Amino acid sequence: MGQSVKTFIVIFFATVSAAVGEALLSYAMKKGGQMDMTAPSQWLHLIFSVIRNPYIFAGVVLLGIYFYLYLAALSWADFSFVLPLTAMTYIFGAVLAKYFLNEDVSWFRWIGTIIIIIGIFFVAMDSRQRTVNYCPDNKDNGSYSNSNQGEEGK
Repeated sequence: MGQSVKTFIVIFFATVSAAVGEALLSYAMKKGGQMDMTAPSQWLHLIFSVIRNPYIFAGVVLLGIYFYLYLAALSWADFSFVLPLTAMTYIFGAVLAKYFLNEDVSWFRWIGTIIIIIGIFFVAMDSRQRTVNYCPDNKDNGSYSNSNQGEEGK
């Protein structure tokens, strides 16, 4: 599998995981009612709700999966390539807000989501995913070198 395809697949699953995780957190927090964060007792309630509430627990696990996949993608592609692609989370989030959380997603939000899709498209069109290569064969257990250099510059 090509590096490009691998990056897109991992980021796709990462962003779906993040969007579903965020939607589950939103569902659980709205179901439990508003919290007054000025009261310290509410802080403990929030911390313990991660353990007691299955929606919050699942949301935290999915966000952990997102973080792991995001780190993996950063290990083989540039930050300036990976981070904008994670904006797919907003697309999935808008769909989940509309159909899972039954939120009234306005036309302004849909237009904003379309603008994000256009931006993701432009980033994805760049054929260079990585401008810096990791060189593990160096004596100092690895270093970074610029892949744009010619053979004489290495």
